[in-house]
Amino acid sequence: MKTPTAVVDLGRTPIFSGLGEEKLEKIASIVKVREFPSDQIVIKEGESGDSVFILLSGEVEVSKSLVLRWAGASVDPRDKSLTRLSSKSYPFFGEMSLFDKQSARSATVRTATPCKFAVINLVDFVKLAESDYEIGYRTLLNIAWVLSDRLNKTNNDLLKVTTALGIALEK
Repeated sequence: MKTPTAVVDLGRTPIFSGLGEEKLEKIASIVKVREFPSDQIVIKEGESGDSVFILLSGEVEVSKSLVLRWAGASVDPRDKSLTRLSSKSYPFFGEMSLFDKQSARSATVRTATPCKFAVINLVDFVKLAESDYEIGYRTLLNIAWVLSDRLNKTNNDLLKVTTALGIALEK
């Protein structure tokens, strides 16, 4: 039997690493595929969200505001581009919404090219994780590992910034 493309794509993502084809088929059943044209906001910093996005094709730019925002503020020209993500590594974002129903998006993600995403809604994921503990455990463990790596990188970046600021203020 030929493996469906959606299952193959999900098997390549870090979020579902270590899960077999049967489990990936269950996950594929709750995935909604969404396509966005180039230069469109996928998620916006500060807004609430209830879905995780997995980049299946294309490239996105992740940016963060350099100034404090208030409700209703639009994208600011002082937004700082943090990274550009390619579908080659099947990155995911919006995962914090799986842990906190009130979670605000921590960055803005804009398409740099036409993109295709696998989108998983919080309610659907929780139902699946409660019905199949292996999926829930493995997925949340994989997310925790990625979040830990991201936090370590952020801590190192913050240390560099504070060191540079300290040196600049000494002069």
